[in-house]
Amino acid sequence: MLLSVRRLTSATITDRFALLQAARRFDLDLDQLQRRYKLLMGETHPDRHSRSNTADQQAAADHASELTDAYAVLRAPHTRAVHLLELLGKPLNEDTGSTLLCPTFLMEVMEVREALVEAGKRLDKLQPLRDANTTSMERLYDELASAFAAQDMEQALKLTARLQYLQRIEEEIHERMPVK
Repeated sequence: MLLSVRRLTSATITDRFALLQAARRFDLDLDQLQRRYKLLMGETHPDRHSRSNTADQQAAADHASELTDAYAVLRAPHTRAVHLLELLGKPLNEDTGSTLLCPTFLMEVMEVREALVEAGKRLDKLQPLRDANTTSMERLYDELASAFAAQDMEQALKLTARLQYLQRIEEEIHERMPVK
């Protein structure tokens, strides 16, 4: 029997924490999350439902898809923070994200983007940028965990907006990195 997905009434947001039976918090144990995901996926495997009717087979496939989506969202700190904010009624969107950031941070982001353009695809220039960005992101993870634990949603919003910019920088660096 499949677990029902708990949906919230505000715009029918799927609670991915509930779907994966995880605590609704930013600082998740990722190993435990992965174990739970694998266990739940084992329960929805097509072989377990091969003798079921077509509707039940489709329901199992749909549930497996929801589990995979939930796992992808929760294992990444940025998307986990955005999802938590949605669930707590403080969604971050493109319009509000940049207004939460101080001009100093936005200037730093602009400088990093200029450095990325100068670096091109040179690993010797990209790696230090990636290292600095990773350090900044890890610092934000700790701050986000504290903000969510303290239920300081305004601070969590600001930190998540910052993380959104750093995540985009990480993605751009990754795209530029030469394939080994």
